[in-house]
Amino acid sequence: MGDRPSDKQLCEALSELFVDRPVNYQAIANVAKHFSVHHVERALFEWVAPVCYSNALAPIPSIWTGFEPDQLWRDIVAHRQACVTAGWFGRVRGYTQTRFLRYYFANEWRELSQYLPSGNPPIFNDR
Repeated sequence: MGDRPSDKQLCEALSELFVDRPVNYQAIANVAKHFSVHHVERALFEWVAPVCYSNALAPIPSIWTGFEPDQLWRDIVAHRQACVTAGWFGRVRGYTQTRFLRYYFANEWRELSQYLPSGNPPIFNDR
């Protein structure tokens, strides 16, 4: 099976959900299967999506060949550090953003989760 991928490699794979081209869910799952479903879900919605979602929402996305891995990881680390040092308002903003991202990208998560070993996504929406 080889070495377990790093969080950086997981984030790089998950960032493909936000690129302007058809998503290869199997390729993402080939990396994600080495992690718990909970960890993959958290990495997607709390690490990768806050950094990459604007590309997916843009009328004309600027990134269509893939995010540059090293820059993506630097942006994710910076975002995570900002979350740790955020005050009360920043934490509320982060929580609200995460809820929005979970709602907006629920279909992508559901599709990806079908390729993961557990087969079913954890319930996270209030709807």
